[in-house]
Amino acid sequence: MDIGKAFTFVFDDDQWITKILIAAGILLLGFLFSWVLLIPLILAFAILSGYMVEIVRRVIRGDLNQLPEWDDWGTLIADGLKVFIIGIVYALPAIIISICLGIPGGILSENGEGLGALFSVAASCLNVLWAIILSLLLPAAIAFFAAEGELSAAFRFSEIIAFVRNNLATYLVTLVMSWVASIIGSLGSVVCGVGALVTIPYSYMVMGHLYGQAYNVSGGRVAAAAAPVVDEEIL
Repeated sequence: MDIGKAFTFVFDDDQWITKILIAAGILLLGFLFSWVLLIPLILAFAILSGYMVEIVRRVIRGDLNQLPEWDDWGTLIADGLKVFIIGIVYALPAIIISICLGIPGGILSENGEGLGALFSVAASCLNVLWAIILSLLLPAAIAFFAAEGELSAAFRFSEIIAFVRNNLATYLVTLVMSWVASIIGSLGSVVCGVGALVTIPYSYMVMGHLYGQAYNVSGGRVAAAAAPVVDEEIL
């Protein structure tokens, strides 16, 4: 994997400042109107996630010569919401663990039983373990979705698990570098929170490039383009 490229490709686009500022504006509007049941903020992150998916898709197909344009808003929102669905489904084991261990732990704690703390510790440990597994599987699941254009591709669990297991070194690197990108995204909040409007979108772009590279390096297949329809009457 070309890790350096993942962090620098953004600046190869002559219009990178404009495109990042558009992303920052989307995020700013999401924060400003987040009081409306958080819907604008969710929508803003959905758009950023959709933009990330488009980067993944282009890296996989080898045609990422510049950052995508901010034009196909419907596709960006739809793809972003699908990424949310993928994340929720893959997080279900952690949610189930929290419910199954958290409720008994809470009841035992209220009754003064020491077992309550044990349940809480067990839940925390299992959730941390699943968070690591999730960080390995999600990049592959999102890449499968981006490559094939079908949400169901992200839920071929046995295939995705085998794909990551067979390319574990690649996905460990992707995990670490994605965490680095996330840290960069959070650093912007140091500058009165304003810098995060730029660093968060940048981190999404970096992760998109990493996911696409990991898929390609691991030998993922690209969905074949549909054959053009030829009008027989013209022939």
